Amino acid sequence: MPDTIEARRTLSQRDRLSSAGSGFGARLALITAFGAIFRLALLARQPLGVDEDFTAAVVGRPLGDMLGVVSRDSAPPLFYMAEWLVAQLTGGPAALRLVPALAGIALIPLLAALARRVAGDRAGLWAAAFVAVLPTTLLASENARMYSMAGALVVAAILLLWRAVERPADERTEAGRAGAGTWVAYAAAAAAAVWTDYFASVALAGMLVAVLWLRPDRRTLVLAGAATAIAIATIGPWLLFAHAQFEHAGQGFWIPPLSPVSVAGTFGQLFAGPPVDSGVPYREALVALQVLAVVAGSLAVAAALAFRRGPEARRAAIFLLIACSGVVALATVSFWRPLLEARYAGVIWLPLFALAGAGMAAVPRRFAAALIVAVAVPSLALGSVITHPETASLLPEIESRVGPHDLVATDPDHYYAVLAQGGPRTLARLHVLAAADPPWYFGTAAYPRDAVVHSVPADVTSAGGTVFYVADPGATPPTFPPGYRFLARRCAVRVCVTTYVPGA
Repeated sequence: MPDTIEARRTLSQRDRLSSAGSGFGARLALITAFGAIFRLALLARQPLGVDEDFTAAVVGRPLGDMLGVVSRDSAPPLFYMAEWLVAQLTGGPAALRLVPALAGIALIPLLAALARRVAGDRAGLWAAAFVAVLPTTLLASENARMYSMAGALVVAAILLLWRAVERPADERTEAGRAGAGTWVAYAAAAAAAVWTDYFASVALAGMLVAVLWLRPDRRTLVLAGAATAIAIATIGPWLLFAHAQFEHAGQGFWIPPLSPVSVAGTFGQLFAGPPVDSGVPYREALVALQVLAVVAGSLAVAAALAFRRGPEARRAAIFLLIACSGVVALATVSFWRPLLEARYAGVIWLPLFALAGAGMAAVPRRFAAALIVAVAVPSLALGSVITHPETASLLPEIESRVGPHDLVATDPDHYYAVLAQGGPRTLARLHVLAAADPPWYFGTAAYPRDAVVHSVPADVTSAGGTVFYVADPGATPPTFPPGYRFLARRCAVRVCVTTYVPGA
């Protein structure tokens, strides 16, 4: 076995022994518990946001119908299956976000383990604290989408692959037998990641390149390649079932073309979380806090250049950097077809937070603590201030007023919010009112057959029905029939209901 592998094993064993004496496990458990409380306390604070509404509408269906819809959309099914199981037990925004929250909690010790392999126990604890309060990881944990779950599985796969490479399965020792189990665990985590988000396969490719940096023997390299190939290949049967998804390949997409602005925005979201949309209360203050998080996070990662742990620690840090190289692949492909987007990249670049832990371990403790505070305050603000559309707050009034000849019309952005949370009278008269059919990435795979109308239906106009239009503030619907006029508008955060009635 190459000397580098032996040296890494010796370093890893020394770190584990030091952990037992320093209370690493107890401190990590305390940080993880804090991160869990932080997430669970804010779990139901935000209304369901865009895309979360799609999740809510889909997992409310029977399992077979749900899988059929997902197969025509753009994702693999594992996240939706986990959400569907939770939905059978309970409902509401908190239940819908439980799977992402649990994944976000698991991410804390996983990244601590990665950071400890780079720079020891202190780095692991700082990385755990950083991830526990970072806006990006907190907000992903509060979002009923697959990205938190996929990211945690990718980090678990990186950790298992690293351990497996350190313990080649051809050794005739107890460690070798444990290594064989680690290979199986790695393949399982990698497969689960791909079944959660297709972009996990890009992350796995970057991890394989990183393994080359560790210079393992040929047998270990073959095992790494075979385990990764098997993990990715497991998605094959699903792709045959979901062949309709391939039709989206030649259609339009919503991600903007690659540019300095899009690259900078994507990088900023590495630390700051999603951008704050217009119409959100205290938007300017929230954006300023996001800038603070970006500066603090960047300093934490940059400080990793200052730690001094010898050549093996530097090799480990470079391994993690290369393991994130899938983001470079996304950027490269984006010259032809835009794919560089923070949510997609977020499945790949999470190991950078382990380097943030190494950086904070290398600077004075007070400065590291200040960096933690500088990312925690934006997280608390972004998690507390309502930033999602408050569509549900406007629905009771519609439900109380809508009649059998009225129309509840929405723009494509708000359709699923009403569909997932509206009452029976509202749903009976609900349609998307748009001049043209919405693109597929609005989740049209789950639209009922007659969901979209291009004008107010004749049964509404002939009966003199009222139109309730749910859309962004300031949005205007397509042209109404002659004789309809504006009556009233009621707004909440990022959404308005405008009422139109016939008459002069």
